[in-house]
Amino acid sequence: MPLARLPLHLLRSTLRFSSIPKPLQALAIPSPASRPAPLPVAVPRIGPDSALVSTPDAESICSLLSNPPSDRPPDLDGLLVWFERKLTSDLVLEVLKCHRRLGRSATLGFFSWAGFRLGFRFDDPVVEYMADFLGRRKLFDDLKWLLRTVARSNGRVSTRSVAICIRFLGRQGRVGEALSLFEVMELELNCPPDNLVINNVLYVLCKKDLSGGSIDVAVRIFHRIVQPDMYSYSNIIIGLCRFGRLENAFEVLREMTRATLVPTRTAVNTLIRELCQFGGKDELVGRVSIRKHSRPFDILVPNLMANGVLRPAVEVFHMIARLGLLPSTYIVDILVLRLCQAGKIEEAMGILGVVEGSKPNSVAESYTIIIKALCEACRMDEACRVLGRMMNLGLKPKLIVYNSIIRAFCMLGNVVEAQKYFDIMNKRRCEPDRATYTMLVHANCMIQNWQIAYKLLMEMIGLGRRPHFDTYNLVDGFLKKNGELDMSNKLKRKMEVQDLYAHCKAGRLEAAYDKLSSMLAMGFRPPIYARDAFECAFRKSPKWKVAQELLKKMEVDHSPFKQQQPDTEFKEQWPQQLTICSSSQDPCSCSIGTAFVPKNEDGAMNRQRLGFHRLLECCRLKNSVPSSNSSAGHSARSLSTSPTARVHVGCRIFLIDRVAAARTRRASPVDKPVALPRAIGSIT
Repeated sequence: MPLARLPLHLLRSTLRFSSIPKPLQALAIPSPASRPAPLPVAVPRIGPDSALVSTPDAESICSLLSNPPSDRPPDLDGLLVWFERKLTSDLVLEVLKCHRRLGRSATLGFFSWAGFRLGFRFDDPVVEYMADFLGRRKLFDDLKWLLRTVARSNGRVSTRSVAICIRFLGRQGRVGEALSLFEVMELELNCPPDNLVINNVLYVLCKKDLSGGSIDVAVRIFHRIVQPDMYSYSNIIIGLCRFGRLENAFEVLREMTRATLVPTRTAVNTLIRELCQFGGKDELVGRVSIRKHSRPFDILVPNLMANGVLRPAVEVFHMIARLGLLPSTYIVDILVLRLCQAGKIEEAMGILGVVEGSKPNSVAESYTIIIKALCEACRMDEACRVLGRMMNLGLKPKLIVYNSIIRAFCMLGNVVEAQKYFDIMNKRRCEPDRATYTMLVHANCMIQNWQIAYKLLMEMIGLGRRPHFDTYNLVDGFLKKNGELDMSNKLKRKMEVQDLYAHCKAGRLEAAYDKLSSMLAMGFRPPIYARDAFECAFRKSPKWKVAQELLKKMEVDHSPFKQQQPDTEFKEQWPQQLTICSSSQDPCSCSIGTAFVPKNEDGAMNRQRLGFHRLLECCRLKNSVPSSNSSAGHSARSLSTSPTARVHVGCRIFLIDRVAAARTRRASPVDKPVALPRAIGSIT
């Protein structure tokens, strides 16, 4: 009996079906003994497979299988007894399409039950759907037994079912089983192969076989086809390309075009890619092994075939372009790159023109490759025209495009044009990188334009891009050579701050601490953002207390005025007389008459100039000059000390804020000191 050979997995599905959980609300279906008239139609269930159910019988079966009632037998014979006489291939197919709702076990159980009731005489769509169901779940043994059972019951199996089985076997790497099924399908399954089956066999042999030993079998199978279609040609082209038979693949493509067939894009991409890789820049030198020698060795010889292989690649491109098909974008980029590396920029431009007419938004990378090649060949006029053409298409050039043009102009000594394209990239919001600034800095230094080089270097550091040590030394050398020590110190301070900020952001705490200590020793105070980064880096580390001490030291050392000292210390340190006089005739001017500077330890007079802010602070703290209603002016007040080491210092202070001066004259009570306004002065 043919059904006896049905796999155990399908035969035992009905036994496993008894494990389906019972619903909370069972359907009111009467027992088979009572046999009431019609079976009530179940309410349609809204779910992912509800749209696939079109008949009431299919919906009722799905409801019973998914929610079996409690008063019915658990086996399928008792559960689906109402539908034995209604079973058809269409009804079975509708139920199988609801496999997501039923589940794997219930679906297999129903198919086994329906197969025994119908003698597995299903229509082709049912067998094809079930073959796909089993293949996706990798039940290949059940799938092969299903095909043999259906063949013995119906007398034949559709070619689509066999093709599905072969394809799923190939996807899992079971190439030998797929080839065996193809060889016996006509004898055992009474199914002569057609183009669909042969195409799937070629797909398995050409794409899924990793050993390469099946390509000859694939070629023999291909020649058995009476009238190959586009998929037959495409599969054999891919197989020949994968195993290095490029000449044969090219001949198959020519034969295909003579038959007015268009290959698939995958086949075209594979052929052009393999031709480009074989004739690329890496293959310009060949290696020949000499073994007939006492000491075998290899020699390098020019590969004369390398550039010759690019010619067929270009021919393939134009051949399929005439058929209305273009390869993928990345394949066009590879072809353009190989042509530019071989020095055939004009051919690359021709290919770019063909692609540009059909897919203008996908040629940005090809434009980049051509512009780089033109810049390397110092063909700057053409490179600029291609860049303008690229911009007219609405494409945004990448940073590497601008860098290539700027590098070429800098190498040619045309710094003006390089600066022009630098301004263009800034206007088009293309942010320059370190290489861009480095090229411009070195180019300006070569023509002795160190002012612009210094400006570019400061801008580069301000953007957080650390220059190379040689670049910094070059600009710093020009500054020191031209006597710009202040600019040199400013550049050095900028570099130190950038290093500190980089150490803090990278979490290098020891380096950041050492850098800040060295900056404070040199008298450099970091800006606010660098100090905040230093605090954030050390706040959660065990070295936070040490960092706090360093920050406090920075605040003390760099405060605008030193801390106030007691009167006794002030008198001991400053044994001098300080007189402040102001004139009512000029409310915006005052003069400092006499001042005393401290002595050295050996008693000699300290000739160092007194700082202006220090002098103003001393005047504000130690000389409370009372205001007077008299317009004649204020009387002088002196701090009485020993008149030793007296030195007369004259100072003219120009007040900026007249409003502050007016407020000073209107100061009230005698016990309120006079507030000195903001001033700029010089000590002479």
